[in-house]
Amino acid sequence: MVMNRYLVIGSGLIGRLLSWRLIQAGHEVDILSSDDRLGSDSAGYVAAAMIAPSTEAISAEPQVKVLGERSLALWPKWLEALPEPVFYQANGTLVVAHSGDKAELQRYQRRAQHVLGAQSYSHLTAATLAEREPELADNFDEAMCFEREACMDNKQLFQVLGRVLGQACDWQQCEPIARLSEMVIASLTQQYFSQLLETYDAVIDCRGTGAKQDLNQLRGVRGEIIRVRAPDVSLKHAIRLMHPRYPLYLAPRPNHEYVLGATVLESDDRSAISVRSGLELMSALYSLHKGFGEARVIEMAAHCRPALANNMPIIKRQSWGYQLNGFYRHGYLFGPAMIEECVNRLMGHTDQLQFEQYYDGEE
Repeated sequence: MVMNRYLVIGSGLIGRLLSWRLIQAGHEVDILSSDDRLGSDSAGYVAAAMIAPSTEAISAEPQVKVLGERSLALWPKWLEALPEPVFYQANGTLVVAHSGDKAELQRYQRRAQHVLGAQSYSHLTAATLAEREPELADNFDEAMCFEREACMDNKQLFQVLGRVLGQACDWQQCEPIARLSEMVIASLTQQYFSQLLETYDAVIDCRGTGAKQDLNQLRGVRGEIIRVRAPDVSLKHAIRLMHPRYPLYLAPRPNHEYVLGATVLESDDRSAISVRSGLELMSALYSLHKGFGEARVIEMAAHCRPALANNMPIIKRQSWGYQLNGFYRHGYLFGPAMIEECVNRLMGHTDQLQFEQYYDGEE
C-alpha cells in the first residue's frame, strides 16, 4: 500500500477520529486546529455520546437509522483497537414517561411502529421493567425497550485519542480559521509545518461550526447538558424520558456518573447554561430517580453543534480535498460511518449506492 500524507483541519470528535483512522490505515497525518489536545472547546466534548439509531430515527430522517446502525457496528471494533480502554455500554435504551405524559409515549410508540416497525422494540410491563431496571419501577409502570443501542464516555475517548494523536501526528494549534482556500491552506502549511500544499495528498476540513463562512446553510444548534455523580443510583440503560416540550435523555458513565441532556435550541449562542435549563434538567433527573436528589453536579455545559438544512452530514469535494461536516447532534451516531466513507473516498473506492446522498461533488 502506498503511504499518503493528509492534513486534517479541526480536532473535535470528527477530526480526531478521522486522523486516527488514517493513521491506522498506515498514512501520515498532520493536524491543525484552534482547539487544544484536550478538546474541551469541541462540541463532541460536551455530549451524551449516545449511539441510538432507532430512537433517533423515530423523530428524524429514515437515513438516520442506516448511518446509525453502521456506526453501531463499527464502534466496538474501533474502541478495541485503541491502546487504552474507553467506557462503552451496549445495554440498550429504555423510553419511559410519567403518568401525565403517557400521551407523548403513545405518540412515540405509534411513530416507532410507522417508521421502524413493531419489531424494532419490545414493550415492558411494570413487572418486566422491574426485572430489567429495578430502580425505575417506583416511578414508571411501562417502558419501550430498544435493545441495539449504546453509549460511551466521550471525555475518555477524547483523552485517549488526544494521547494517541499527540504521539503519532504533527499537531499544531492555531487561531480560528474563518475561510479556507488553496491560498489560505498553502500559507498555513508553510507557517505551521514548513510544508508546501502539494506535499499533501488531500486536506480534510473538520472545523464544525467554524466552517460557517465556507458552507452554505451551515448553522449552530445549541445543546445543554449536566453531568452528575450519584452514588445512590445504579441504572444500567440509557434512558429517554418523554416530555411535551422536549425529549430528555440520560446516558450512564462509569463510577455512578450520568449525563443528562435535553435542549435543542436553534441558536449559535455559546454562553453558559441558563438557570431555566439547569432547573428543568435537574428536575427531570429527580423525577427519574429520587437518588439523584443527593447527586453532585460535576459539570454544566453548553455548546453548538454544526447542522445543515436537513440535519444530515455531508462529504463535500473541494479542489484541495474534502469538507466533512453537518453532524448536528449526531456526531457519535454518524461519525464512524461517515469517516469510513471519507477514508474510502480518499483511497479511491466507495459504496456509491449507500453514501451518494451524503456526497457533494467539487464546486
